[in-house]
Amino acid sequence: MIALQIKNTKSIMNSLLVSEQFDSFQVEEASITTFNTFHIDGHIVKSFYTPEEISNMKQGLPEFSLWKDIRPVCFQLIKGKKTPVSFRVILHASPALVTSIASHPDCEVSEDLIRSLVLNIRYDNGHVTCVTGTAFSTFLMDKTTDAVWDKYIRKLFDHLQLDFEEI
Repeated sequence: MIALQIKNTKSIMNSLLVSEQFDSFQVEEASITTFNTFHIDGHIVKSFYTPEEISNMKQGLPEFSLWKDIRPVCFQLIKGKKTPVSFRVILHASPALVTSIASHPDCEVSEDLIRSLVLNIRYDNGHVTCVTGTAFSTFLMDKTTDAVWDKYIRKLFDHLQLDFEEI
């Protein structure tokens, strides 16, 4: 687990809300405080879909919505002349990214033990902090998955030209 302080708030908010750079991530939760607090639960509501719609989905019904589907809603709530009081989003790596991380030579944990690879993004008091996390289906002493996930996020932020410092 690492915590990264983003040095340029505008650049990460642009990457997150305007561009498609985080669209493949899944959303567990988003919370935006402006004149009200808006809470989005990213868990898919299975009863919304017909059995036929679910059977037509290539990989079945996912647990969470994709950021690309939630991003426009968040952008609408945030855009305007005033900055939000706070903003928080909990993103999960896509199944394909989990597979990629698990197959990395430095990762010594089986993919089926990785429950989630998480990126928490929080805007508060004019600053953005990003914290990584991992969750497993059982207790593990092994921290290689954490290290590979943290390295991936650092590389992603470098690629997106998001200037940060570890805190």
